[in-house]
Amino acid sequence: MNWRGTAVLALLLAIGVAAGFGASLALGENPSGGLRASPVPASPSLPVDPVPELLPDPDTPPLATGLPLVRQTVGAGDFRMTLPVPKGWTFSENSLNEWQWRPPDQPDFGYVLRVEQVLSNRRSIEWTLDRRIGELREDESNVEVLEETRDSLHFSFVTANHLRYGHLRWLDLTGSDNAQVEIAVTGREVDDQGMAELIARVGSGVRLG
Repeated sequence: MNWRGTAVLALLLAIGVAAGFGASLALGENPSGGLRASPVPASPSLPVDPVPELLPDPDTPPLATGLPLVRQTVGAGDFRMTLPVPKGWTFSENSLNEWQWRPPDQPDFGYVLRVEQVLSNRRSIEWTLDRRIGELREDESNVEVLEETRDSLHFSFVTANHLRYGHLRWLDLTGSDNAQVEIAVTGREVDDQGMAELIARVGSGVRLG
């Protein structure tokens, strides 16, 4: 073999050694075979809605069941309706199609009944319920849906550092499959049983006209 052949052979041997070293280095960093890569644990994420420090509720007695009800007429024209409401509660008109009742001289964060006519929306109860859940999650914190039926919603939320419970129900009074009336009762946890009973009684007694 002449000197050129010897030089070429030496060069090839050097390249082979270097390539083998590089391959062993790569295999050492990323071993193959029976070893399986283990997942890297994710760092804990913060909750989307951290629970705030809750303030105490007013110590007024819980909303009782079996309250005496009286019929009241609200609205005008095509938006006129009658419904049973707790006797002696203070009535206020929030707008032309929304009304509310609460016990007289009740402190803030007690319980309240609200009724709204939603005839003009011309939306199904299912659509209205789904939309309201989205609105609650946008407007309130720590919203938790406790129970959902075809036409009602039971939930809890936190507002102004107070834990609140709510009941919502939608009525179709004309057989159109659209929501015409929305009934809401909101209060404390101790009021929850009374609120469930009240909204059922009010809802069963609403009449248009």
